Amino acid sequence: MNDTNETAWNQRADNDTQTAAEWTVLPVFQLLTALSGFLSNGVVFLVFAVNRSLWTPFNVYVVNLLIANCACIVTQFPMDIVVSLYHGGWTLSEPVCSYYLLTSWYLQPVIFNSHQLIAINRIWAVTHPISYRGIHSTRTAMCLCVGVWIYVFVGLAPGLVNDTAYYRVPLQTPGLCNLNTEAQLHWALAVQIIFYIWPQIFMLIASLVIFLVKSARRRRANRGRSNTVAPAMRGTNSNPQRTGREPTANITAATDNSETPSTPGRQRQKSSHGNLLLLLLTVSVTVCWTPNNVYYTWQFFTAYDEPTFYTVTTILFAIQTTIDPVMFALALTPLRKALYEFASCH
Repeated sequence: MNDTNETAWNQRADNDTQTAAEWTVLPVFQLLTALSGFLSNGVVFLVFAVNRSLWTPFNVYVVNLLIANCACIVTQFPMDIVVSLYHGGWTLSEPVCSYYLLTSWYLQPVIFNSHQLIAINRIWAVTHPISYRGIHSTRTAMCLCVGVWIYVFVGLAPGLVNDTAYYRVPLQTPGLCNLNTEAQLHWALAVQIIFYIWPQIFMLIASLVIFLVKSARRRRANRGRSNTVAPAMRGTNSNPQRTGREPTANITAATDNSETPSTPGRQRQKSSHGNLLLLLLTVSVTVCWTPNNVYYTWQFFTAYDEPTFYTVTTILFAIQTTIDPVMFALALTPLRKALYEFASCH
């Protein structure tokens, strides 16, 4: 997964010369995560498909991530299991190798940047709520999701084409199925930084920005309430004929104005669900992606390979596809209710 250096794979294959398939810890966990990921993503996607009430602009990003996860699980995970069974050796044909490289190098960055797109949406909603409510729609969300798939394809196509045409190392039996990243080191390093490391960093930045913006708004709201209540109370004490209703109205008006302009309660609730989802996804990807990014970035600068660390990073990376639907259910109350109804009916 996330193949960025051929030397590590060569060393791992040279350390074990046997060609028979062996169900070690890594392929067993990959099989389990493939099954659990397909089940969890598939069920959540089915619930979205049959519940029209869930077809909101923000949920387009959720469905997009579900599609990317399912595509990766169906196309790449079986090949990952085969590679792990033979300790990094490739026993299939060269066309299948090309298919495997295309799926692994393309779908993984799509997943990373689909997470980043949710962070971009949340920053837009929190920092520019007026333009967000005026511009953002289901069509806008769909265009942005399609743009992510195109953006990743444009960034990866030059290196994939050059590798196929000029730099691909011929397969042996058993051989290794990898891109020759050493021949395109600068491109491979740019891919690692732009499509793998930066999305994770951006999610952390987005969570911090949203926290700071909302904290600043709460402080302004509290100051507005204090400035409104004090004059109202003084006016009430100086005039016994007043009924006390006017200060209450002033307090209510100040409270309403402290929120984003013209934001109804349901819209604020949906926004909080989206922010909670971003927070949960940020925590999960920090745990699951960080070891993987550290491992493959380190491989650019050294030929040393630690099989145990590789196994842990690969398992954690695969688990993220299973965790995503769980985060969706925890953060999005309408989805959680729909899942409960779906389970009750079946």
